[in-house]
Amino acid sequence: MALINCPECGRLISDKATKCPGCGLPASFFKQVAASNEPQVSGTMPSGGKYVIDKQNVISNGQIKVSIRNALITFEQDYRDLFSPNEYIDSRRADLFRHGYIPFLEPVPRDNGQQSILSYALENAIDEHHLNQFVSKMTTLDHDIEQHNDRYIEWRLSEYKEYFDHILDDIDSNIKLDEEQRRAVITDDNHCLLVAGAGAGKTTTMAAKVKYLVEKQQVNPKDIVVISYTNKAINELKERINKRLNIPVMIATFHAFAFDIVKKTADISPEVNFQSYSIIHQILSKTIFDNKALMRNLVLFLGYYFDLPEDAFKFKTLNEYHQFRAAADYETIKSSIGEYISHVAHKRQKQIKTITGEYLRSIQEVQIANYLYLNSIEYEYEKCYEHDIPKSRKKYTPDFYITQGELSAYIEHFGLNQNMQSDIYSPQQLMTYQKSISDKRRIHKYFNTTLIETWSFYHDRRPLLDHLREELTARGFVLHPRPYEEVYRKLVDTSNDKYIVKLIFFMMNFIEQYKTSGFDDEGFAFLRTRTDNVRNLLFLDIAEAVYMFYQSALKERNQIDFADMINDANALMSDMKQQGLTMSYRYIIIDEFQDIARQRFNLTKKLSEISQAKVIAVGDDWQSIYAFAGSDINLFTRFLELMGSGKEMKITHTYRNSQELIDIAGQFVQKNSLQIRRKLISPKSLKDPIKLINYDDSFQANDHLANAVLEALGRIVKEYGPDQSVLLIGRYGFDIDRLVNNKYFSLINQNELKCWKYPQIKLNGMTAHAAKGLGYDQVIILNMLESRFGFPCQIEDDPIIKMVTVEDRNIPFAEERRLFYVALTRTKNRVYIMAPLHRPSRFLVELIEDYNLPHSPEMNLSIVNLFKNKCPKCGFPLKYEFNKNYGLPLYICSNEVEICDFMTNNLTFMRDIYKCPACPDGYMIVKQNRETKQGFYGCTNFYNDEKPCNNTVTFD
Repeated sequence: MALINCPECGRLISDKATKCPGCGLPASFFKQVAASNEPQVSGTMPSGGKYVIDKQNVISNGQIKVSIRNALITFEQDYRDLFSPNEYIDSRRADLFRHGYIPFLEPVPRDNGQQSILSYALENAIDEHHLNQFVSKMTTLDHDIEQHNDRYIEWRLSEYKEYFDHILDDIDSNIKLDEEQRRAVITDDNHCLLVAGAGAGKTTTMAAKVKYLVEKQQVNPKDIVVISYTNKAINELKERINKRLNIPVMIATFHAFAFDIVKKTADISPEVNFQSYSIIHQILSKTIFDNKALMRNLVLFLGYYFDLPEDAFKFKTLNEYHQFRAAADYETIKSSIGEYISHVAHKRQKQIKTITGEYLRSIQEVQIANYLYLNSIEYEYEKCYEHDIPKSRKKYTPDFYITQGELSAYIEHFGLNQNMQSDIYSPQQLMTYQKSISDKRRIHKYFNTTLIETWSFYHDRRPLLDHLREELTARGFVLHPRPYEEVYRKLVDTSNDKYIVKLIFFMMNFIEQYKTSGFDDEGFAFLRTRTDNVRNLLFLDIAEAVYMFYQSALKERNQIDFADMINDANALMSDMKQQGLTMSYRYIIIDEFQDIARQRFNLTKKLSEISQAKVIAVGDDWQSIYAFAGSDINLFTRFLELMGSGKEMKITHTYRNSQELIDIAGQFVQKNSLQIRRKLISPKSLKDPIKLINYDDSFQANDHLANAVLEALGRIVKEYGPDQSVLLIGRYGFDIDRLVNNKYFSLINQNELKCWKYPQIKLNGMTAHAAKGLGYDQVIILNMLESRFGFPCQIEDDPIIKMVTVEDRNIPFAEERRLFYVALTRTKNRVYIMAPLHRPSRFLVELIEDYNLPHSPEMNLSIVNLFKNKCPKCGFPLKYEFNKNYGLPLYICSNEVEICDFMTNNLTFMRDIYKCPACPDGYMIVKQNRETKQGFYGCTNFYNDEKPCNNTVTFD
């Protein structure tokens, strides 16, 4: 007897063994066939199961007949061993067999069917019957393997029926596996993807799989590892498998499993770092003063690019541009470090108002303001023009008034290119814009004031600030750059909450995603090749320096963070693979695989390759909702393709939701063609599983929302009684806060609420993300608004973060669609949706239109814009802000002022304010008669004690 290495798993085994005790490879694959008379073949012949053959060399030397003769000698025995009736043929064994014999099948001509095979056999002195059998079996191999495995599963289902009927009695005697679950337990391929729908019992299936492997397949529990994502899931699996089934398999999170590998190989076990914030804060607020290059980059980034996304000026529709303009509200460095203070008279309240913040409406205007500040040029934003302009209805307020000694100038920044063109505006709007520019030029020429013009886009494609520098120096302004250290110290000392803290959290998020995506130290160089955007490149320089400092700090402290737990384990297993070392695992079972990130996938694949373990990935791509944490849904939907080969199975029977609800939710989520197609089946039936309860969201929305929730609870009590568990689902944590800040509801602890009208109801509130995996008697969805903070969430990730994350762009709001599916399927009975009348979510409108859900006739079914108050002149959103030049809080059109300068103090009458013709400094604003409620114009100087103005004008 001799010891040999198993050609499949590499274990040392006896050459007399009937099969490998590790991987089950049949003995016929152990045999080594001498190949001294066939030097063109390297490795082992087909009976060895693995070899490399140079077909061209074989054919050219006329030796193919010798090879086929040898192959036919071993083929029948190998074929019988492969198709052993008591074994499942997994993809690895099938591939070994296929790759071992395909080279001998390919030269056999089959264009004329049986006649070609007969002629080939006669020409090469090969037994016709054996050759015919070889060709026939190899041609139908894949089909025959599939049929064999089906018969094997059917045999096991019958043989172990009683066993499966009671397999989980130790957990709960009422749990009975359905046929899909039993097939999933029996199937024994190398890579299995188990797609389990919401409420389909994937946890029980995993527990049954572990028990079956140990009790029926005689797998040592030490050779099985079960991995999941959260401690909550891990504790549930441990309760079922380790405790109730009494099977001591390893059950751990990805991080804990990886950390265990790292600790076993380290001379001194590293500590876990929980203080990434403090390390990054140290470099950004202290150590940076010793790194002048990094400080310079940071000042430039904070001053010119922090709030400037890569696609800030790329709009697909005019509506996108509207929303961008209305949302823009940026603060300058001058304001952030406390150097901006303005005193203005509040004309209506007869008081002096101090404005300590300077907020600009355009990102490029912020760049200009910061450039002026950083180069020691005094400026005032939107200061009234120094000359009165006859017949003008409003004050002329150029974007910037700048001074340096006796020099002064005005800067007007125009949102057009140098040719005064733009694709955003209509021809009429563009004509209005161009006329306004000409008028401003005439004004400055007439009064002999200096005007500097800047544009959003330049022909030479050089940055805006390069042109600004040239314009300033050409007019005699001298640039005196402020020391970067001085500026940065002020930012650190006075604006931690505005700049530094925000930057620290942004940097922490980037570094974590960078690592989670699998990038190493050289990843920054690679990312630079994928972008030519100035902002991205500048940030990558900053992030690389911070990353290197952070990694060095961890190393000095002998610490490891969560992302590096997995990356370091990956690196260790790569070394093991190169050295030919193995690990003892035979089965790797991974829960919630739809949330897999690239680094975790790499860890799984390497572990499988090293140990030759079989991988069972369990999850539901319809519930993939963690892209923001690095997950990549493609790793789930393309699992078999990426792993090599295997079997995809589906558990389609759900026991939580009614058939009616799961039909709606399933069709809704499958509008994304990327999702794996299937139809879930439920034994439960419930008419009208989704109920809408309308509320008025136009004013006092929180109170109306609370009343709507009370109505939902009342319906639940009436139909099901008070002994119900009800889950309140919000898109964000503050959605629950909106409800509890009300006299009807109180927060008992972190998630538990109490309704004083229905105190017996068990009421919990959480976000849709937190609710994943849970089931309640009833569900109430709170936030179904169409807004940036609605459902779907319409907040875009920063383009910098997008460089290191994967986004599903197959359909708009793809991940939000999956998240809404999660929210809908948490209920065992009904879902009550709080439906706003004026701004219902596009998801809600879609459900109403697709499934004819009963709703109020007053509901606005048009997909509304994010900003409901629109300018009556141009349609742009209105922004509400205190205007220092008018001393009034006003609703101001967010359009370019050159196109539309509408502003009003009253939304009811929507009338544009204008200069009072009866006094020198008053303005005609909207007022309302207290008795008749009729609106009219009245002068702002009506209550002026020194120069009262009683001018009024009735509306047309």
